[in-house]
Amino acid sequence: MRILFISGEVAPFSEKSALASIVRSLPESLHESGRFETRIMMPRYGTVSERRNRLHEVIRLSGSEITLGDRTETLRVKVASIPGIRLQVYFMDNDFYFKRKGIFADKQGKLFEDNLERSAFYARSVIRTIRNLGWQPDLIHAFGWLCGMVPYVLRTEFGEDELFKDAKVVYTPDSVDFEARLDESSFENLSLKPDDRLIGQEPSDAGQTFADAVLLAPGDTSDSTPAFSGDKKKEMDEAVAVYESILSSVPA
Repeated sequence: MRILFISGEVAPFSEKSALASIVRSLPESLHESGRFETRIMMPRYGTVSERRNRLHEVIRLSGSEITLGDRTETLRVKVASIPGIRLQVYFMDNDFYFKRKGIFADKQGKLFEDNLERSAFYARSVIRTIRNLGWQPDLIHAFGWLCGMVPYVLRTEFGEDELFKDAKVVYTPDSVDFEARLDESSFENLSLKPDDRLIGQEPSDAGQTFADAVLLAPGDTSDSTPAFSGDKKKEMDEAVAVYESILSSVPA
């Protein structure tokens, strides 16, 4: 089974979110089981040292032009290995959206005003990059507020793409107070397909609306939605139970 992990953060490169450690350890556990092939993607924030983490650019994956409304930005893709294991992380690099000394807020704690736009840019960036890799995932697991647009863009803009049309999508939200919500103008401004269900919603809502399944973060509780328990030894089993459930489901 091929699984693509997309996250706003991955330890040890960035660890502001509680999800960062899960995205560090879960792909490793799956890979070491011998039953899964995994890929990991995250942004290259200004807080991620290129020299210390030995990032290097992947020329054949760089150069994609990502358009949101009237703005077009060029994407660079870099890669580095997670220390101590053989898994690599692909970094989506763009000066305008990610070269900042903060993840979603500045040093004073003020949220970046363009976080909604950054989420849409990131969604297109990871999808375009996996297309350029030519690697067809059976399942895509997106983590956190920045990835909330991923299921939405996959199911609309790339819904008929041969590489993705059979892939299942799992989304794990986090508890960032995003303060950025979609309105009627957002669809045109971000070059998104309009959907009335998303008006007044934030990226995490979009992720949960368009994903095939939701797997909550540790500490989040719901009577009907599965969640990570917070036990590192159980993480893989908890995730695989969700993966196998949706992969074996028969489309309506």
